[in-house]
Amino acid sequence: MKRLPPVKMKRKKVRSPDRGSLLLQEPLFMNERALMAIMSVLEGFTEPPRSDWPQHEAEEFTFSRWAVEEMLNQVWDHPWTLASDTIEQFALKLKVYAITSKTEKQRRIFDIAAETAWELLDDIKEVER
Repeated sequence: MKRLPPVKMKRKKVRSPDRGSLLLQEPLFMNERALMAIMSVLEGFTEPPRSDWPQHEAEEFTFSRWAVEEMLNQVWDHPWTLASDTIEQFALKLKVYAITSKTEKQRRIFDIAAETAWELLDDIKEVER
C-alpha cells in the first residue's frame, strides 16, 4: 500500500481568553452547585464531638452529620432530579420514620435528621434559583 505524504497545515494564532472569562469555566451540571453547597455544610462537621460535650449535643452533631452525608449521597445518586426535590423526599422519609418509630431514641434520631434536612433544603432552594 502506498503511503501518502503528510498534509502541511498553516498554523493559525489563536487568541487566548482573558483571565476570568466564561470560556475558561466549565459548565455547571444540574446539581453541581447544590452538591458544592452540601459539601461546604459537611466541612463544618469535620471535627468529631469531644468527650466534654453534653450527651444530647454530641448526638445532635452526629445525627446531623449523618443526615448531611446521606443527602449528599442521595443527590449524587439522582443526577437528573433537582437536588431540592431529592432532599425534600429524604426529609419526608425521615419524618415518616420518626412518626412510625417504636422507641423514643429512634424518634429522636429521625427527628434531628429530618430537621437538618429541612434546614438544608431552604439553602439548596436558594442555590438553585
